[in-house]
Amino acid sequence: MINRYCSIKFIAALFLVSLMFSSKPTYANIIEYKTISPQEVKSELNNPSSKMLLLDIRTPEEYKEGHIGKSINLPVEILDEEFPILKVKKDSFIVLYCQSGIRTRKGVEILEKLGYSNVYSLGGIKDWPYSIEK
Repeated sequence: MINRYCSIKFIAALFLVSLMFSSKPTYANIIEYKTISPQEVKSELNNPSSKMLLLDIRTPEEYKEGHIGKSINLPVEILDEEFPILKVKKDSFIVLYCQSGIRTRKGVEILEKLGYSNVYSLGGIKDWPYSIEK
């Protein structure tokens, strides 16, 4: 009886450990967002009829150090309060970038919660292969 009880406990423990190390996505990994490549953004920037709104969501200090031309600086910390003031249409083509891409995820989530449906992540300026403005 003791051996059977120990076997059941051992199997249960193995099951719990396997759940802990399973590769199932967590909530943070489930949130999907649209991405856009630097090449696609560059093409849009070169297109005079483009309606793309390019947002640099870094701090003003980071923006002054160098930014992608034609981008508007609106830090992620104030995005939810300040972006609605711009009166941008909910279906506008919006692209966000930050330094490395971490704040961009947050920015995309903020704009989607505000009802914007055409929001893309460029990721970080560190991956921008073209010239920047200072």
